[in-house]
Amino acid sequence: MLSCLRFLLEELERLKTRKREIEKELEDFVPKDSLIFTIPGIGKTLGCIILARVGDVRRFSDKKRFVAYCGLDPVVESSGKSVSRGISKRGDAVLRRAFYLAALTAIKVNPVIKRFYEEHKGRLKGRKLITACARKLAVITWAVLYYNKPFDASE
Repeated sequence: MLSCLRFLLEELERLKTRKREIEKELEDFVPKDSLIFTIPGIGKTLGCIILARVGDVRRFSDKKRFVAYCGLDPVVESSGKSVSRGISKRGDAVLRRAFYLAALTAIKVNPVIKRFYEEHKGRLKGRKLITACARKLAVITWAVLYYNKPFDASE
């Protein structure tokens, strides 16, 4: 029992070390002055993941196509009298998760997302509200990368 616990603790430490090594490798691939890092809420790891999954953002002619690629485009499904609203989930699941996680931070530190969150708090609840913030963050990311301009909260 004790040797099994010792082995698990050593394995956990090894995985933590490997995680730090992978994060360092990611940082080496992406330029530190990339404009995605000017967006509050998108840190080093999530920024690298987003850039790696998206590639050249110019291949998306408008924000709707980018949001759909990220799997964050809204959809309305109806059957008989019931109507449900949500996201399509047809896009990249990794990108969807990355923007969702970034939105959790952006709600606290990004003035645009924070304002959006406060305005929609009465209408949406829980995950739907955070997903709406993630979609907004994806639109901001597309604009920053497509127009090659740093994030500006006043615009």
